[in-house]
Amino acid sequence: MSAFSYLDIFAFIFFLLAISGYSWLTQYSPLSQSNISKNVQDERVAWMNAMIERENRMVDMLILTNLSHGNAFFASTAIVIAGAFATVLGSASNLGTDNQFNTVLENIPFSTPTEPYVFNAKLLFIMIIFLTAFFKFAWAFRLTHYASIMIGATPVKTEENIEMCKAHASRVANLSGLAGYHSNGGLHTYYYGIAACGWFFNPLIFMLATTLIIAILYRREYKSKGHAILSHKTK
Repeated sequence: MSAFSYLDIFAFIFFLLAISGYSWLTQYSPLSQSNISKNVQDERVAWMNAMIERENRMVDMLILTNLSHGNAFFASTAIVIAGAFATVLGSASNLGTDNQFNTVLENIPFSTPTEPYVFNAKLLFIMIIFLTAFFKFAWAFRLTHYASIMIGATPVKTEENIEMCKAHASRVANLSGLAGYHSNGGLHTYYYGIAACGWFFNPLIFMLATTLIIAILYRREYKSKGHAILSHKTK
């Protein structure tokens, strides 16, 4: 029995090309100007322009605090998931021979025979995915704190400093947008981790799960009701 079959290799390459292609589509292609992330960034700009008009900015700080709590939750959850896979990693060697190992796998529906070190390689791959999600959410968490500091540093608007306040609001909007960018990337990585779990069963399910996840992400970012509302296409 070979380590990785040609279908395994093809499925892995398919996964990398799919997520890379979707990332390019949403970040660098013309479609990047019409997705839900771009619509939300426009709302952030409007939010910060409204923020400089009020002296009491507690509501703005509360909003950012809630956003940072979400990033902290997903970051800690990613570490827990990665830790769970780390616990399983290497345990395949304790199951005895390859035949005994595959006897255990036979109890998993749709699974194909594999070798313990191949199974561990798949575990390590998914661990890396969720560790990547952790770093994205952790950085988004820090950027949200930096945006809070910038809101606190926003001067009270007067006739003499209107342009300075507008420039400051633009910087805060861009910084909070960067936090949103990394938070969104972390969520995408969660989705990719779910798709990668299909590899434990067989490569075909892996590719099917990857295609389904990309389709779900595309629909939510371009065809969802939320996108329609944020892009002012519906009330």
